[in-house]
Amino acid sequence: MSSMFTRLSAGLLAGAALLAGAAGAAEVSPGYIGVDVGLRNHYSLDCLSGNACDKNANRGGKLYAGYTLGTGQMLGMTTVHAVELSVYNGGTATGAFKNGAGVLQQGEGKLSGVAVVHAGSLKLNEDWAVNMRLGVAYQRGKVAYLNYAPNTSIGSDVKNQFAVTAGLGLAYALDKNWSLKADWNYLPVKFGKAESSNLNTFSVGAAYNF
Repeated sequence: MSSMFTRLSAGLLAGAALLAGAAGAAEVSPGYIGVDVGLRNHYSLDCLSGNACDKNANRGGKLYAGYTLGTGQMLGMTTVHAVELSVYNGGTATGAFKNGAGVLQQGEGKLSGVAVVHAGSLKLNEDWAVNMRLGVAYQRGKVAYLNYAPNTSIGSDVKNQFAVTAGLGLAYALDKNWSLKADWNYLPVKFGKAESSNLNTFSVGAAYNF
């Protein structure tokens, strides 16, 4: 995960903590912010025999802000509906990617993007909730092709695309403002000239309701 993302995440959480201290016993507003850290970012990539291949990218992450639209009832439990805007980084994975000639070539793939999703929550009790997300992402998949020896870049391809994203997870409320989250998220991905791949991410994070 980039140092810039780390600084942004730390700043976001620090700002939320200051707001929490200033808010005191004030009523919770519909707005919230959050940070997720991708502990496991798995890409479905090809591999070339005798070359490095790591389909599990280094640690990525997501920053997001949301607004609660309303609540309802399902199976006797409270549902919450919100809209979220996020920016994310899928980390860097190493494998084989199709170049301009349609030939598999060793390289490193990086993914970043923005997304707008409907975020639904089903409250199991006062503390626990099941979260679901479905929306649209606009993302940039970049592959840097590498020489076999040494591993130096010999060109790159960039692919921009719209994609459908989905997620499922659990949230635990620490108090009326803070909650901890664990989520699985799915994204279809395109790198270079390759056919569609996909990214499955398991992340943990925290959210703050204003």
